[in-house]
Amino acid sequence: MSGLSVRGLTVLRDRTTALEDIYFSAAAGSITALLGPAGSGKTTLLAAIAGLLPAERGAVLCGGMDVTAHSARRRPIAFLPPGTSLPAARSTVAALERIAGSRGRDGVQSLLETLAPGLAASAPHKLSHGEACLALAAARVLQAGEILLVDEAGTGLDEASIASFIAYVRQQAASGRTIILATRRPCVAQQADHLILLAGGQVHQAGTPASLYAEPRSGLAAQLTGRANIFSGRIRELRDQKFIWLGAGIRFLQWADPEMPRPALGAEVTLCIRPERIVLLGGEETADNMVEAEITGVRSTGPWLQVQTSTRLGDVLVAIPSWRASFYPAPGQVGLLGWSAEAGWVLPQPGV
Repeated sequence: MSGLSVRGLTVLRDRTTALEDIYFSAAAGSITALLGPAGSGKTTLLAAIAGLLPAERGAVLCGGMDVTAHSARRRPIAFLPPGTSLPAARSTVAALERIAGSRGRDGVQSLLETLAPGLAASAPHKLSHGEACLALAAARVLQAGEILLVDEAGTGLDEASIASFIAYVRQQAASGRTIILATRRPCVAQQADHLILLAGGQVHQAGTPASLYAEPRSGLAAQLTGRANIFSGRIRELRDQKFIWLGAGIRFLQWADPEMPRPALGAEVTLCIRPERIVLLGGEETADNMVEAEITGVRSTGPWLQVQTSTRLGDVLVAIPSWRASFYPAPGQVGLLGWSAEAGWVLPQPGV
């Protein structure tokens, strides 16, 4: 099977630079996610890799072979554009066989038994929207190509279906196929082996999903990879591996990563604090940092309570495990939010 290497890829669309100097590699048997907002260049990048758009500069290598000058048909790549409709057929099996093509038909029955047992004989129009989306997405994975490019991966799928789809994709990767998933959904991107953030046609940040979630390089990266609270203030006091910053007239303690440039006294600072790193304090509980908050909304996701609050720092989202909530929050309640000095991640200043 072939790995994929993209070297300095630049693509023009209508004489405007749509992609600029894109570099990344994906090993055979791996899953790489391209995550970015609409218009970031995800579809353009997939189309250029597949040979459907010409490159102004740069190269695409498959298994070490430069295929930049090859037509789409000569590349060992399957490009799967988004779509949510199954073709008309007597049965779901027949519909999926049309999608999978001649090289993928042998796997259709196994696919259905894995993802949606009992649906094989059902007519496509009798499937629920979620069942149709899941079956369609998985069937297209069976299409020919040592390298598989999936655009808008996860669109139309709920969380349970996404988990099933990713498990199926991982089986395909285990067979040696190289898989690239373009998505706007962090819950899809977090399942990949490697994550690339695209913004404005450029690679904004790349690494493992865990590293990008824990250490985003900007507010944009923080918001792309999941829910995030972004706080800004000014440094008022420097301590050994810690500093005091002032935000909305309140002093907060923050740990300083020794591998990052040491902050300067008086400098502006921006921090990312994930919702699950903030707690609702109950009783006599205290924390390194505390701020009064009014609860404005509560939503249960089962294992988590998503609590929206209003504070002097602005709106703050808190995610607490349902089983360990100090009290059940309700809109209108006033209490304290708390977080440790290690909970925040200091976002690098522009140019750092």
